[in-house]
Amino acid sequence: MLLDKLNNLGNAASWDSCGGVKQKSFRKAGIPLQYEKFVHDCSGTSEACRLMKVLQSNKCIHDCRYCVNSGGKQQKTELSPLEMADGFELLWRRGIVEGLFLSSAVTKNAEETTEKMIESARIIRRNGFKGYIHLKVLPSTPKHQIFEMAGIASRISLNIETPSKEYLSELGSTKDYFNDLEKRIKWISEAKGKGLVHSFTTQFMVGGAGEKDEEIIKKMNSLYENTLLYRSYFSAFQPIKGTPMEKMNAENESREYSLYQVDWLLRIYGFSEKEISSVLNEKGFLPLGKDVKREIALKNEGMFPVDINNAGKEELLRVPAIGPKTVEKIIQRREKKKFMELRELKEIGLITRKAQVFIQLEKGIQKSIFSFV
Repeated sequence: MLLDKLNNLGNAASWDSCGGVKQKSFRKAGIPLQYEKFVHDCSGTSEACRLMKVLQSNKCIHDCRYCVNSGGKQQKTELSPLEMADGFELLWRRGIVEGLFLSSAVTKNAEETTEKMIESARIIRRNGFKGYIHLKVLPSTPKHQIFEMAGIASRISLNIETPSKEYLSELGSTKDYFNDLEKRIKWISEAKGKGLVHSFTTQFMVGGAGEKDEEIIKKMNSLYENTLLYRSYFSAFQPIKGTPMEKMNAENESREYSLYQVDWLLRIYGFSEKEISSVLNEKGFLPLGKDVKREIALKNEGMFPVDINNAGKEELLRVPAIGPKTVEKIIQRREKKKFMELRELKEIGLITRKAQVFIQLEKGIQKSIFSFV
């Protein structure tokens, strides 16, 4: 039965991030409960709000020690391209989903599996769907297929998994870090540069191989500087029963959250790797449970207070609680009238209790940041 297959392959796809947070109340969101395992709600994000999120197949030739598809005892299932397209169209026509996130385990080889994914997307497009499709590039996928995927999909991605080949070898023996992952990311970037696809992303596993935050940050920053990568995702390691790593401790999800903060600071706020590295501890990890941007500010007392009425965008973005949208509001407002008091900043939506110790207004400044900490 198609629904059974979709449930199985949706559950197997749950370890790939695609934006947003899994909708906890399907009834509240108007999503039938029988679709819970393969419908992903991305409300409040730039992605399509509801995605059908599944694998083409969960039969895998790789030996990733953490993965349910290579080491788990779940039922092995596969959808033909026609089944995949039929399942998606049924949900799309009923208004249950607005987009597709399609990945797959590697069945016999990457080329054959990728061709099935491409054909699934082709059929969906031929059936009239013009919306969001995200296709996952598999390790070893040939270049011509990556370009073909880019021409069909709204977004494509490939999981880099770890910051180096040494850590990848801790997770399995069948993938080559340079040839299977880094080379493919360069090809995806090339496809993006040619205008074939709107964006591409990657994902790191966090905590599965003993890597440091410092190493993930360095690799992430290198990808932003040397490719057209749009954004990074992170997945905190969770042990799965039936896999070789089932007895390992789960990674603290606060670490994943901190890395998401770093991702925003690098690509949206324009922070440098050096600035972010200033808050790493002696072992190369970010402070858990703390706001990374605020910790950076506290490490750089000489930069503050920032004069709200005269500072440039770069300076304003260093202030905790001030983001790009707030910066634009500040600049537009101060062109007409200077900010005199905190209440005026509240009026444009700034959380002043987080920012007030780092800023200067027309009526004066605080003597010391640290007297307010």
